[in-house]
Amino acid sequence: MLVAASHSPIIEFPAEETDQYRRVVAGLAEVQAEIVAYDPELVVVFGVDHYGGQHMRAMPAFCVGVEATALADVGGTPGPLGVPREVAVGAVDHARAGGVDVAVSYAMDVDHGFTQALTWLCGGIDAYPVLPIFVSCIQPPFVPFARARALGRVIGEYLATLDVERLLVIGTGGLSHNPRMLFPPIDEVGDDWRPYHLSGNAQQAVSQQAWIDYEIEAHKVAATFLASPDIPDAMFGLHEEWDRAFLARFCSDDDATFDGWVPGEVVDAAGIGAMEVLSWVAAREAMRTLTGAVPVERLQQVCRVIGVGYGIAAAGPAEVLPPA
Repeated sequence: MLVAASHSPIIEFPAEETDQYRRVVAGLAEVQAEIVAYDPELVVVFGVDHYGGQHMRAMPAFCVGVEATALADVGGTPGPLGVPREVAVGAVDHARAGGVDVAVSYAMDVDHGFTQALTWLCGGIDAYPVLPIFVSCIQPPFVPFARARALGRVIGEYLATLDVERLLVIGTGGLSHNPRMLFPPIDEVGDDWRPYHLSGNAQQAVSQQAWIDYEIEAHKVAATFLASPDIPDAMFGLHEEWDRAFLARFCSDDDATFDGWVPGEVVDAAGIGAMEVLSWVAAREAMRTLTGAVPVERLQQVCRVIGVGYGIAAAGPAEVLPPA
């Protein structure tokens, strides 16, 4: 089974619960009920990070967590993830043998870019065993879309070898939004935050907790601005036409539909937050490799009060394809 869904920390504390917000929450609840009924034995999350655990001193394109801990960041749920060690190590070995060089972490910190999906879709970060796979998308130079698809392909091939009857693959992030002020390009980061953006906990000038505290307060301020009717959607990078076009491609049977996309053009059209759809592309390819199932759009809603063009797409449950 595949589910791809947007995320936003502000879903936890919108300044106003609008009809658009209620539609998003209802859509998530509907999919969560289907996941609970499906009762996955393993959840594979292609997730993203907002300087919770990955930093620019050595930013991997992709990273598999063998052990992972969720932070108490803005919109996140803290605690250990139940990562099956042998499954995670096997995923690294298979990906590298298949031509995709993934990093590996035995102490991965993950933020709401993983845990919001686990909480709102699965009912909790500890509801099921989890294989966390980080996809870099917060800073240029970005991962090419074709490489995200290659990652999904080798992970899908690996998942097909596991003795697991019920797999859930999740992609999380996007759609259009532009939190550039919260996560500026590294050359624009001020001296107060630059040590942490570069080195995380490998330096002592700025603590991880200081960054988390700042992000919580900054998102609360953003929630207030998002509730103001005087500011146009475009100022926040919200572009419904782009969201619709993306979902139409995502829910097609053209496997290479995103290979030619240029990251800079995506950022220009839909904001830096739109690059999180790299996780969707990887998850989609994993599911296509496993089952051939084509995703179906479940929700498309620009949700102004949480600052994101919200989308949900899903596929399956479907039978795993026999080996070629």
